[in-house]
Amino acid sequence: MHLILGGKYQGKLAYAKSLYPDIHTVYNLAHESPRSIIIPGLITNIHFGVRRLLIDGTDPIEFFTSRLEVLKECIIIGDEITGGVVPVDEFERLWRDETGKVYQMLAHEADIVDRVFAGLSLRLKG
Repeated sequence: MHLILGGKYQGKLAYAKSLYPDIHTVYNLAHESPRSIIIPGLITNIHFGVRRLLIDGTDPIEFFTSRLEVLKECIIIGDEITGGVVPVDEFERLWRDETGKVYQMLAHEADIVDRVFAGLSLRLKG
């Protein structure tokens, strides 16, 4: 697993594509359900996958942990949404908290973890 985190529009997808130009399967969880992940590939917007699971009443940690066999062969991209001003809305706070927990679990399981900022990568693990 290669986990790539960073702010919105910081070059995470371009970085992933530069490392893995032959990736054919792409899951964009801004538009697809996390349940659509059935074979290894590139997963973008994992934070929106966490949001969809919470809306469905599914525990995101349990969901992604139960799919580690496939996820361990994936490149996973997520936006950093856990910093900054804490939202007033209870659901928005829950989403941030659960996304942070999912990122921690994925970072622990990943072989490689990178942070991308302004198109520049920083290797955190691997």
